[in-house]
Amino acid sequence: MSFIDGIGSALSGAAAATNRFNVSANNVANIQSRGVAPEETARPQQNNAQPEEERGFQPLRAIDQSQEGGGVQSTTRPISPASIPVLQENAPEEQAGTQQTGETGQEGLSFLPNVDPANEVVQQITSQRQFEANLRTVQTGLQLNQSLLDINS
Repeated sequence: MSFIDGIGSALSGAAAATNRFNVSANNVANIQSRGVAPEETARPQQNNAQPEEERGFQPLRAIDQSQEGGGVQSTTRPISPASIPVLQENAPEEQAGTQQTGETGQEGLSFLPNVDPANEVVQQITSQRQFEANLRTVQTGLQLNQSLLDINS
């Protein structure tokens, strides 16, 4: 592994950490959004399908995969199940003037995204530490390169 490969691996790790943090932040930002109802996940998405805001929020999870030549690639996959049913205790008429979360379906059920706030905090802290460690690797590599240049001159 050359010096440049090490910096490339560290930079790909920092990019993966950034993706993981962004995915988690998006999940947290949409925690009170309307979730995807089970019947919505059963039908395939088409070009003329409902826009995402009408379908409900689909939470995602970032998956890091190591690459053959070194480095990391981060991809996103949907969380399954996409939503959890929540029993609405108050009728929609009684909630007038308040922000209503989810969309009430049959039998007073509403669906909220399947997002665990505690897990998202862990994901954000982990991705922050991953980012910091990869940037320290880049800094160390650059310092090593500078030292080598100083010795050769």
